[in-house]
Amino acid sequence: MGVKKLADGAFKETIEKSVSDYLGKQFKILSIKNNNVGAMHDAAIFIGENDKVFVKAGTNPFSFDQFTQEAWGLNYIRSNSQVITPDVIDVLNVGGTALLIMEAVDVKPVETKKDWEALGIGLATLHKSCWNKCGLETHSYLGVFRQDNRPMDTWEEFFGERRLRDTMKMAVDAGNMTYRQCLPVEKLINKLPQICGQAQAFSLLHGDPWPGNLLFDGKKMIAIDCGIYYGNREIDLSTVDFFYPVPEHFFNAYHEVYPIDPGYKERKSLWQINQWLGHVTLFGEKYMQKLMDAVNIYL
Repeated sequence: MGVKKLADGAFKETIEKSVSDYLGKQFKILSIKNNNVGAMHDAAIFIGENDKVFVKAGTNPFSFDQFTQEAWGLNYIRSNSQVITPDVIDVLNVGGTALLIMEAVDVKPVETKKDWEALGIGLATLHKSCWNKCGLETHSYLGVFRQDNRPMDTWEEFFGERRLRDTMKMAVDAGNMTYRQCLPVEKLINKLPQICGQAQAFSLLHGDPWPGNLLFDGKKMIAIDCGIYYGNREIDLSTVDFFYPVPEHFFNAYHEVYPIDPGYKERKSLWQINQWLGHVTLFGEKYMQKLMDAVNIYL
């Protein structure tokens, strides 16, 4: 028997009941629209007469926890910053399939200089919310990776231990990194106090702010798919254009709201090393050279 798909209507009654309970009125699904572009989960929009909701489904053993933490993070952003996130309606476990149900956002295409500026302003606004430690009171996820956010006092310690060393261990456990290949990363971790730049305020980070996770409603940014924690905002900035180029309008508008520290461009590849470690963990040898190229810049 194949995996149940959202668009097939397998969870229709469950979703109708959950949304009806949340709204305090009957929600009857009239149509279903696939919404899987750029998504790692099966996702769809369920449309009623006057309301619509976005739902994504996960069948990994950790999917319910992942969606629970994502929902918590979206609510945390809304409560602790001026950034808007979709209203979370429910997180359910239905026969081994986790469902995250939330408000469906009316998304507009990001096309003009002004549109990109709105996204840059939105991310800078998020980063203006700060804490006196790195980390968070709970764990989060970056894609399929569970992130340990236990707080630490310094960014170089947090980035080295909770990100680089943790993700490197995952790569080793996956059989995609050898002890010898780990040595340059270990050397880099030891050098972090000298190469991380001046201490910054620990910003509330989105965790995965590529443009597909920064929605635009025609006026402002709406954050989705967050893996939040507090830390150096430059790691978020280095993720924005990790997959493909982003217009300078985004970064210029960000800089106007929250000036980017001198030397960021020289540190950018440093913050991307955790991403390359994740790619090695998932996809193996074909990303090893990208990882080592980034590491060797700082050795």
